[in-house]
Amino acid sequence: FGLFLIGIVYTTRVGSNLLDIADHFCPTYCLLFVALVEYVLIAWKYGAEKMIQDIQNCAPPQWQQYIPVKAATIQMKYVGPVGISFILLMALIDEFSGDSLIANESGWKTYGGYPTGVTICLGWGSVAIPVGYFFFSVIRAHMTGVTTPEQPAVEDVKKANTSQTVSTKADENTTPPNEPSGSDQ
Repeated sequence: FGLFLIGIVYTTRVGSNLLDIADHFCPTYCLLFVALVEYVLIAWKYGAEKMIQDIQNCAPPQWQQYIPVKAATIQMKYVGPVGISFILLMALIDEFSGDSLIANESGWKTYGGYPTGVTICLGWGSVAIPVGYFFFSVIRAHMTGVTTPEQPAVEDVKKANTSQTVSTKADENTTPPNEPSGSDQ
C-alpha cells in the first residue's frame, strides 16, 4: 500500500519530471554501488578462486579448459572494483560540475534545473536510503555476531557444546527406548 501511495505522485502533471530525477540518480549511483559491493564481497569475502571453481563446476566439461583462472581472479579482485570505483568517481564529479547542472529559480545549479529540495529529497534520497540501509544492516550483523555459514557465530558454538554435554550425560543414565531395562527381565 505504501508503494502505491508513492507511485501516485508519478501520475500527476509533474510526474514525468519527478521520474526523470529518480531515474537519473537511483540507477546511476545505486547500481554502481551495488556492483562495487558485489565485486568486493565475492572476490574478497567469498573468494575469487572459490567463485571460479564454482563457475568451472557449472561449465560443461569441454569448456572448463577455456576458463582463464588467473585472469579471472585478477579481474574479480582488482580490475573490476577499480574500474567501477573510477566510473562512480567520474559520475560524482560530473554530477557536481557537469553539463547536467542548470541554474534553477533560486539560482542553485541542480540536475536539470529542478528545484533544490526535490533534487535532494528524491534524487539523493533515493540513493542515500538503500546505501544507508546496507551499511546499517552490515553494522547490525557485525554487532549481533551474524557470520557466514563457514564461520558459525560464537553463541552457536557455545550452544552446540552445551547440548553435546547434556546429551552425553543423559545417554549414560538411560537405556534406549526399544530395549528392556535390566529390572524388567
